[in-house]
Amino acid sequence: MCNRILRIFSCLIVASVLLSACAGTSASAPANPPLRIAWNLWYGYYPLVIAAEKGLFEKHGVQVEPVFYDTYANQAPDLASGMVDGAMTVLSDTLFDSLSNDVQVVLATDNSVGADQVVVSSDIVNLSDLRGKRIGVESSNVGGVLLVRKMLEVNGISPSEVTFVEVSPEEVPASIPGLIDAGYTFDPYTSESRAKGDKVVFSSADAPGVIVDVLAFRKDITQNRPEEVKAFIAAWFEALEYWQYNVDDGNALIAKATGQKPEDIFTEGINLLDQNANILAFTKGTDYTSLYFAAEQEIQFVILTGDITQPVDINNLLNPSFLK
Repeated sequence: MCNRILRIFSCLIVASVLLSACAGTSASAPANPPLRIAWNLWYGYYPLVIAAEKGLFEKHGVQVEPVFYDTYANQAPDLASGMVDGAMTVLSDTLFDSLSNDVQVVLATDNSVGADQVVVSSDIVNLSDLRGKRIGVESSNVGGVLLVRKMLEVNGISPSEVTFVEVSPEEVPASIPGLIDAGYTFDPYTSESRAKGDKVVFSSADAPGVIVDVLAFRKDITQNRPEEVKAFIAAWFEALEYWQYNVDDGNALIAKATGQKPEDIFTEGINLLDQNANILAFTKGTDYTSLYFAAEQEIQFVILTGDITQPVDINNLLNPSFLK
């Protein structure tokens, strides 16, 4: 009888130790690090700022670290290398060999309908005057290259009749007229150019659907941390709605985070895409309202530039499952 009691007592002690060990393991298990999201100065990306400033990511149960880039072109290499987990980027820029198999587009932030522009020096009177001139655009910025080439196409100018110069959108204002005669850029840099006498001669309003901005996560994040991706998107849509109904307050938050003036923040020239618009965008279609169609058109161009040497599986690249 005594031996039986001793055995039971011993088992209880062992069980207690095991439970304590499990509890200790659970308590000491490290939480996931914050999702590091690359972004730059672009009005379509500013719901990220509002969500961070309003504590909406924490409200939805996800830790997020926005990582600001003053040069857009530096985001893609860092996303490819894993230095950031996700990036606010242009759909066409996710198609490169270095990214297309390793990232998934989970959200469309906006369509550019005038906010992407080509500015020229004051001595350019007509677009035909661009023949023989220097146009600044980064070859790695497929959206910008597509817009510039569309401008040349509709005005009957062959790409061989101009000289392309590697100039980032951020550098365009300072590069005209010394280094280039025209350049692809967007606000706030367009405003800088206009302030010194340059003018806009072409924009994404003249080529609707060519430039759509998206959020892309590395595939290891979408596969291993899906609930956090869902939480991020839920916070994003809440921030977007807040901004739409509280424009002045939203602009003030953005100005504080970016160093801009509240009056210089606007959404003219872009269509911000809410949840319903996203569901439509992630539906297969036969025009630029569908991301599948837009990606297919852009793939054909990027193949010609040599930036794609392997097939891009659009169905794998675009992942709408987190929107529902």
